[in-house]
Amino acid sequence: MNSGVSGMRSFQTKMDVIGNNIANVETAGFKSASVTFTELINQKVGGSGQGGNSAPQSGNQVGLGVRVASITRNFEQGAFQTTNRSTDMAIEGQGFFMVKESNLNYLTRAGNFSFNKNGNLVDNAGRFVQGFNADRLGNVTPGTATENVRINFDAVFPPQATSNIRIAGNLNGNTSTARILASQGAYTTAGGAIARSDTDLNALNQVTSPLQNGDVISFELTLNDGSNQSVGFTYTDGATLQDLIDGINAGMGAEEGRFSLVDGMLTLRSGQLGQSSLALNMVSVTGAGQVQFPGMQTVSEGVTGTQTISATVYDSLGKTHTLIIELTQLAPGTWNYEARFVDGEEITSAGTGTLEFDENGVIVGEGNIELSFNPGTGGPAQNLSISFGDNGDGIQTTQFYNSSSMRVQSQDGYAQGELVDVYVNGDGNVIGVFDNGSNRNLAQLAVGNVANINGLETVGNGMFRATGASGDMVVSTAANLNNSTIYAGVLEGSNVDLAKEFTDMITAQRAYQSNARVIRTADEMLNELVNLKR
Repeated sequence: MNSGVSGMRSFQTKMDVIGNNIANVETAGFKSASVTFTELINQKVGGSGQGGNSAPQSGNQVGLGVRVASITRNFEQGAFQTTNRSTDMAIEGQGFFMVKESNLNYLTRAGNFSFNKNGNLVDNAGRFVQGFNADRLGNVTPGTATENVRINFDAVFPPQATSNIRIAGNLNGNTSTARILASQGAYTTAGGAIARSDTDLNALNQVTSPLQNGDVISFELTLNDGSNQSVGFTYTDGATLQDLIDGINAGMGAEEGRFSLVDGMLTLRSGQLGQSSLALNMVSVTGAGQVQFPGMQTVSEGVTGTQTISATVYDSLGKTHTLIIELTQLAPGTWNYEARFVDGEEITSAGTGTLEFDENGVIVGEGNIELSFNPGTGGPAQNLSISFGDNGDGIQTTQFYNSSSMRVQSQDGYAQGELVDVYVNGDGNVIGVFDNGSNRNLAQLAVGNVANINGLETVGNGMFRATGASGDMVVSTAANLNNSTIYAGVLEGSNVDLAKEFTDMITAQRAYQSNARVIRTADEMLNELVNLKR
């Protein structure tokens, strides 16, 4: 009968545990429990016989029932449930969130937190979530004593003056064009054929009287800058049209321009990009020969092309200034730059310079612009370093014959910002999002752990407390625990397996009934014993 009573009591405890598991099937962070039994002491009911050491057993023993040996928590990971609340959190892997109440630290896997009116991160019961608050520069020092995680929602992000600007992209190599002139008619021979570069000058229809040795053919030119120059070629027997072109080119100089013959047309291309006054005014002969070369007409005006880049610059007080950098193509691979501010802020040094590109269209050297300006707001003079890409980062400034795509890639200044949102990353850092586009670390959540999690004491409300069996609480962060990550916007659900719980419930119910039947049978046996007296 005592065995039956102990069995009923033990299985009642198991039913209590199963009922508690099922009741908490939707409790965030809940860890299910299971019961293990052990038998009670045995009673000897007689000797083992007269055989002494040769007896097959040491004694006859009858068990006295069963008792609960342990109620063990299952700390396996529960499934994540999405809530989309930024202050709901779950830990994947090892560790527990730390909360404090009345100077006592507790551990929990339930991360349904929120901010109270004072900006403290708390759980639903008002316990303070523990962590490490950042200093005003966003630096967090884990390993120090934990403190209540608190966010100042009235905090402002102080402005930072711009000191570095990165510009990259392509500069169209055809931005500036050269002035091009061509003869109004083709040079021909007596048969009407188009003249070639090896055609004898005296074979040209445009030579009306044969040229003699020593005759000088003079080209009267207006140069790129508008000045006049006369370039002469002395004829010798057998001189060709190409000889004339080479002689004039040599006298004029490549920096001014170059004559060439294209399909019988004499063309003149300026040696400089951009606007130009280059022209061939007249061709004359000093000597016996006479020529009637056709006049020149403009095929393409020289264009001085520019590319303009606009950058926003912040001073130390957070005021914005619009910087304009105008790039002018002077020659293939050579660009002048000039920096200025839209509102006329004074540039005190290095506002102009030159950028050079190699034959592959890649900028030569670092191509940095270093300038200083006075913001005019009462703040100090400011230095700016403007870089044109970084080949190491794969961000380049090039000069290809393609559309221009130059733009500001980044700049490191910003205005004052107000806190508009917070979020938590995988390392448990509480990141503040400010309306100036900047983010700053505001705190980092502490993660606690113990050597033996099965030794933790349950204190209710999803809280656990360290004991002598669990070992001392070790304070760390998710970043410093192996395979531990904090997720925001989700909660860890209960790890109760309903199918297993219902199966265990059936087993416990039948075991309870069986033990009750043992008591009933024992009662009937006692009743028979009493009836022997009648």
